[in-house]
Amino acid sequence: MHARTILLSLGLALAIFAGFASVALAHSNGHESRTPAQCERLPGTEKEGERAQCLRCVTRPRPHHYHPDYPAGERCRPDNGKP
Repeated sequence: MHARTILLSLGLALAIFAGFASVALAHSNGHESRTPAQCERLPGTEKEGERAQCLRCVTRPRPHHYHPDYPAGERCRPDNGKP
């Protein structure tokens, strides 16, 4: 009976760890920019290139974020709490 309790506890702990790990990995991929300061790491200038596209995106009146690795036309996305 004691060994079964230990195995069940270990299984539960492993399941909880796997659940938290999947949430952490599925959240931010580190590529999106949500502030003008984060746009500064992209190539280009304030007027041209990816940096300019990012700045136009994140400074919209309603909150948006910019994904440089998405296809053109789909890079600027509204902030909805998801990456």
